[in-house]
Amino acid sequence: MKEAFVSYNKVSYMHLTVLIENTTLIDRYFRSEPGLSLYIEDGDTRILFDCGYSDLFIGNAAAMGIDLLDLDAVVLSHGHIDHTGGLPPLAALHIRAGIEGKPAKEPLFITHPATFGRKKAKEGGDAGCPVSPEYLSMFGEVKISVSPQNVSDRITFLGEIPRTDPKQIAQSSACVKTQNGWVPDPVIEDSCLVYRGSEGLVLICGCTHAGIEHTVAYARSVCGDDRVAAIIGGLHLYSATPARIDEVSRWCAESDIGVIFPCHCTGLPATIALSHHHAITPIGVGSYLSWDE
Repeated sequence: MKEAFVSYNKVSYMHLTVLIENTTLIDRYFRSEPGLSLYIEDGDTRILFDCGYSDLFIGNAAAMGIDLLDLDAVVLSHGHIDHTGGLPPLAALHIRAGIEGKPAKEPLFITHPATFGRKKAKEGGDAGCPVSPEYLSMFGEVKISVSPQNVSDRITFLGEIPRTDPKQIAQSSACVKTQNGWVPDPVIEDSCLVYRGSEGLVLICGCTHAGIEHTVAYARSVCGDDRVAAIIGGLHLYSATPARIDEVSRWCAESDIGVIFPCHCTGLPATIALSHHHAITPIGVGSYLSWDE
């Protein structure tokens, strides 16, 4: 059985490239959609974090010279289709590689078990992960876990994030199917990746449905480091009340959070509020970030 700890590299850097985000950068000719997909290199370990709505992340990666057949791990932050909809195209990429005789690694797929639950949007229609873990297992080992998992030398998947304050949870408009029928989706599987860098932790978030306060607290506990050098990803504040946005921006300012790279579901009002206390760097498809070089 393949271990979750997929590499033992000694190279000291982490690179992150935005493959899919709601926006693109000026003078960069890539395509975007309202989803998220990030390509991460921790030394010689290659990680795909989420895969957007469609196959756009594959075309963008090819335009950037990134080989998605050379992945060591695919990590899914949660089950919503704007983060998992690209899984069938990724599977198709592997199928074509087999037909054409191209080399392809079998990545380790890591996520929470609830990622594969059936979900539907309030408008109707499927809003959940379009594939089963059994299907994914045709292309690599699938590891589903509620507990933290090491993905590389310095990157950890947090698993299920404890939630102590309901007011801090970012509610979803979707529903999830249970034994009692369809109920509001608590997105209990929402998780993130944490890079343990020389200047502190870098939190790589999908949508932060668990709430940024809960997410930061658990990352600090799991990694044994209170320093948070950066947060990148969706903070799911686009539909939050002004009071909640103000609460989050003030909490981040008072909690020793370093640089924030808000994107995807954060929303413009929240980004502006955060900018009153933090250095905010706009990012989009094609953005390239690095730590510990």
